[in-house]
Amino acid sequence: MKVSNQEFGYHLRELRQQKGFSISQTALQAGVSQPYLSQVENARRSIPKPSTLEKIAHGLRVDKSVVFKMAGIVENIPNELPISSIPSTVSIPIYGRISAGYPEGAKEDIEGDIDVPNRISNRYSSDELIALRVNGESMNKVIPNGAVAILAKIDKCDITNGDICGVIIDGEAATLKHVYQYPDRIRFEPDSWLKEEFKPFEYNKEDVENGQPPIQIIGKLVHQQSSF
Repeated sequence: MKVSNQEFGYHLRELRQQKGFSISQTALQAGVSQPYLSQVENARRSIPKPSTLEKIAHGLRVDKSVVFKMAGIVENIPNELPISSIPSTVSIPIYGRISAGYPEGAKEDIEGDIDVPNRISNRYSSDELIALRVNGESMNKVIPNGAVAILAKIDKCDITNGDICGVIIDGEAATLKHVYQYPDRIRFEPDSWLKEEFKPFEYNKEDVENGQPPIQIIGKLVHQQSSF
């Protein structure tokens, strides 16, 4: 998809303002100069090369796939969560929902099985993976409604700010969100084109540690598959 410099600059500025960052703050976090970033936003410079786009994504505290897509780069993005049809000898069940009572998934919620790509099964055992059917549009910039998300069970300390994780909040069914852990709070951010409909939310860390509300992080997104 061909994106003009004007379109990219407009959407980049819109995303930065949505995040509440100034140009100088974003540039500092991204490791680029403030004048350069301003020129990109105002279409006085061409769309940056992928390595610079990745820096800008880091500065905006979003997954690089978001900025890549804004730039019209959809295919062959290094390390982007792939839509795969690679055959595999390892398969795991797909759950239509996962709740606090059954964080490993309940048998009655199984919709079928999904093959796990070799690059994932070589890194994680089947016991460390769980597949969840995405139901909703809150993360549709990254993973579409109806896709299957494969999550790897990891410790909270292994989560990097901005990672997409499956979380169970206050006993509700699992949802996918970007997770940000700070000393005093934990923040969950949607990643949707319907930005007026889905807003970030956060909780005081002390309250969470006291179970108000109870929060379970069931896994980090390592793969998504839209059809199989």
